[in-house]
Amino acid sequence: MTIEGDQMDARAVEEEYVEAGGAESQCSLAVFPDKKLGLVHRSHASAAAASSAAVTETWHNNQSSAAIATMMDGHNKSGDNNNVDARVARRRQSYIDNVDLDPIILQESTHTLLFTEPIKSIPFIFSVLIATLSILCLLLALMNNGVTSKAIKYVIPANVTTACKVAQYISIIIALMMEEEIPTGMYQLKRIPRQYFISTFPELSYKQFVFSNVLRIGMGYLFLINVLLILWKASDVMQIFFDFIALQFIQHLDNVAFSLAKMSMLSASMKAATTRRYFRTEFKRSNPGQSGKSFFFVVIYLLNLSGLLGGMIYVSMKQANGDYQCKSITAKFREDIWRNALVVSSGGYEERTLMYSYFNGEYVQDGNMHDGRPIYIERRKFDGTEFDTTLPSKNLLNTTVKIPAKFQYCSSIRAWVFMHDNIRKSRRDCSSRPECSDCPWLLRSEETEVYDIEEVKGPWQVWQGVIEATDVRISCNECDENADCNLNGVCQKDGTCECFDDVEGVTFFGPHCEVILEDKCRTIVGERYNESYSVLYLPWAPGQLYETYNRPAFTYDSGSGEPGLDSADMSATLIFSGGRWFALFDDQPAARWTGDYLESTIYFLKNFHAFWDKDKTTNIIAISDPVTATGYTPVGVDFFSIRERGEQFGPFGAQYPVQLYNQTGRGYFRCSDEAPLVDPSIANNSAPVGRK
Repeated sequence: MTIEGDQMDARAVEEEYVEAGGAESQCSLAVFPDKKLGLVHRSHASAAAASSAAVTETWHNNQSSAAIATMMDGHNKSGDNNNVDARVARRRQSYIDNVDLDPIILQESTHTLLFTEPIKSIPFIFSVLIATLSILCLLLALMNNGVTSKAIKYVIPANVTTACKVAQYISIIIALMMEEEIPTGMYQLKRIPRQYFISTFPELSYKQFVFSNVLRIGMGYLFLINVLLILWKASDVMQIFFDFIALQFIQHLDNVAFSLAKMSMLSASMKAATTRRYFRTEFKRSNPGQSGKSFFFVVIYLLNLSGLLGGMIYVSMKQANGDYQCKSITAKFREDIWRNALVVSSGGYEERTLMYSYFNGEYVQDGNMHDGRPIYIERRKFDGTEFDTTLPSKNLLNTTVKIPAKFQYCSSIRAWVFMHDNIRKSRRDCSSRPECSDCPWLLRSEETEVYDIEEVKGPWQVWQGVIEATDVRISCNECDENADCNLNGVCQKDGTCECFDDVEGVTFFGPHCEVILEDKCRTIVGERYNESYSVLYLPWAPGQLYETYNRPAFTYDSGSGEPGLDSADMSATLIFSGGRWFALFDDQPAARWTGDYLESTIYFLKNFHAFWDKDKTTNIIAISDPVTATGYTPVGVDFFSIRERGEQFGPFGAQYPVQLYNQTGRGYFRCSDEAPLVDPSIANNSAPVGRK
């Protein structure tokens, strides 16, 4: 419809209306377009002016033709003029419906060539390649972002800084503004229905048109999924922005390729494909007279926003709760010794010898946070549960309630620390200084801001009266697969290892089933007297072994040949202390498991701690060399008897080898079914070769 034709039709309607007598009852009104596709109205009386103004306002508000017809009918009271009024209203609305203030054209993209070009043509094939390349890049990005991981939580940082968190949420808004494939695809499908498309381009396939737009929408959601994963993984502000730029480039490959083709940079056929009339044809609103805006698109944007925000809030809350950090860790300290550790007691300070390996073992998150990081609390050496807080009713062994040590982060020194509330570095009061009141560390890491203690790099510093360098090994006790259980157990859904029990004569212990106990070594034999020690079973749990620091304990088999023990009716227990084996003697073995002693004995065994049970360490009669990670039993380890004690003789006292002829390096115990391998010179009661 041309402008001139519209004006002639409008004037003809006006003249027809006047001739029919409409002017006698109501002044005539004509509405027709000007050169700018607006409306020009003129009236011959005040009533007609009001009427025409109402019609024009109605047109600007994009009301329906029925509304305008009703308005016009309201101004015509005469029944004779009803038909004329209706014709005028229909003619005016016919013009209004043909005016589209929001026309659209097909987007200049290689995705459009998927339905404007023949399937076997070069432009179509080129467009398929560009779409394939874009999808492949987005899928590779998904794989790189961890979507194929068995547990995506392991690619999400433990937590992030405030600046990074703010950038994450701002980036969600930026991403929705950057993403254009979803709104473009949905808008074209909504604005260009099947009949409209076929009537405009009868030579094209509507199915290909739908496929092209569905492809756009799919790529758009691949983009948004990548955005969410990038935000989840991000730990740095600039990392977020750089990754966004890369994703945006991938999404714009189709536009870049189209522009190159249009500039004759590719081929003549590509140039022709990008300049066809399809890209100049305007599509008016599919529902004439209706607004170009749609609640549908608002809903889509809100759903996308809700999805991204919901995913980000979910991860942020889990980060704040420490859920992306290991819940349970094992700490292994080097055998550093502080001879005069200051222990807070009811009477002030008490000096003790602190061997840091006494604090080896399991530490578990207690649900509390400090400076934005979780606190790890020491657990019992017996079974990895919390220390008992109530003493036995008759505390005949004089045991104490154990206060656990802990790992936490201290922002005041920007380091992860190991500390104990009852151990201090100095007698001098420094409670007014933040580093003492907030963080009385015994070991500290290098300066760092990492949220996950497993990510701490470099050496630690240890307090031994002075600051020394040391190493701390921290490992997570959780598993993802059976290999994490050293193939000696099954990884459970909760991330713990269920170790095999008595499989082919072998039982496994430890958080990763790394401790091995063979049946033949459930009883071990000393080479000097052929005395035997057997594994200690729990009197309150028949068949269950007693362990300390994930090692089984061994108790002396009375009457097996040790003269010092048999003659005095005493016993001894080989117990692991985190780094060495101790032989603790007991002068009342029979009484420990009966009567009033039983409750105290059970409490002691369950809550044994090599440092805090210091009064029991005076009963040490022998001690082993430091053991390696594979020192599962006392077999193959050198032992030394303890005699003189005092400042001169070191933290344990004077040590004398118990191996035959004071020989070291041969170990003292063997498994019960193994025959002793004795040097012939020893068998002949002479010194070994090379010894006098």
